[in-house]
Amino acid sequence: DPVTLRRYSVEVDEPGCEGLYYRSVPGRITADAGYPRNGDVVLGHEVSPRDVPGRWVRLQNGYYLPLASVDGTRTFLHLADEAADSGQGAVLRTKKIRSLSVLAALPAAPSAVRGAAPLSPVAASSRLLRPAIHMDAMAFGMGCSCLQVTFQGKDVDESRFMYDQLAVVAPIMMALTASTPILRGRLADTDCRWGIISESVDDRTPAERGIGIDTVGEGDPALAGAGKRRLYKSRYDSISAYIYQGTCEGPGCDKAQIHNRYNDIPVPVDEESYEMLRKAGIDPALSQHVAHLFVRDPLVVFDGSVEEVDDGTMTDHFESIQSTNWQTVRWKPPPPRPNP
Repeated sequence: DPVTLRRYSVEVDEPGCEGLYYRSVPGRITADAGYPRNGDVVLGHEVSPRDVPGRWVRLQNGYYLPLASVDGTRTFLHLADEAADSGQGAVLRTKKIRSLSVLAALPAAPSAVRGAAPLSPVAASSRLLRPAIHMDAMAFGMGCSCLQVTFQGKDVDESRFMYDQLAVVAPIMMALTASTPILRGRLADTDCRWGIISESVDDRTPAERGIGIDTVGEGDPALAGAGKRRLYKSRYDSISAYIYQGTCEGPGCDKAQIHNRYNDIPVPVDEESYEMLRKAGIDPALSQHVAHLFVRDPLVVFDGSVEEVDDGTMTDHFESIQSTNWQTVRWKPPPPRPNP
């Protein structure tokens, strides 16, 4: 459920005490996780655990801090705005402002919001902060590092077989190698980059997302599918269909049929591209895969690589679509060779 975050100033008035240790859960100290010092400002919301006495604040980074002593006689966390308004010294206010300049960029929100409207001056200055990381540029997503591995098959059939097998393994590998602990529980409520990038390049129109699709009218003819074809995922997401059809010989074999036993999610396609591929002799499964790429518009166009490209000998235009459809696995046909 949505919660309201408040700013708390850490002030522990005990001899030799510099601050408060984090608690992984209320009542359990995490001594090796660092801790906020006196004068620091933390963001969180008050909670009341059933099995642990006292009042607690759950922080944005996932840890807990006691709001006061168990007997309630000593307060450790003070609402920061109230402390500043009460006329306390400039040292506390300076520390608070410096800490907030960092904390505002490092909340523990569950998602990175692409294209969110900026906060109004009133909301921005409010004492109540929303638990979200607002990213206003694609680079925030694509700036996340990754490991990309390319395998070369001996022929088209083997490459398609590898594609299907790797599509199953890729999500498992991402879970096993999730290695961004600074995010998980400290800066954001995630430990890998997938959701961040998926949202940062999600350019679907409201109608393509299924919002207001009945009122969109004719759409925008400059966009693929007039900007109103239903697209169920971001252009950075999992694969939509398997492409290896297996061996098929003998009576009853129909190589012109897509074996959809495991293809059980919608795969929107560009019908014109699909028909062109089928007429060129490409089997239905691979035609569907490529035509599915063309439901998107290209994101990147380089100067001198539009009308100057010879589609008979170069694949630049195809790659402009292919390279901006980011999926768990990408099937990459080899580039054309100028000579044998």
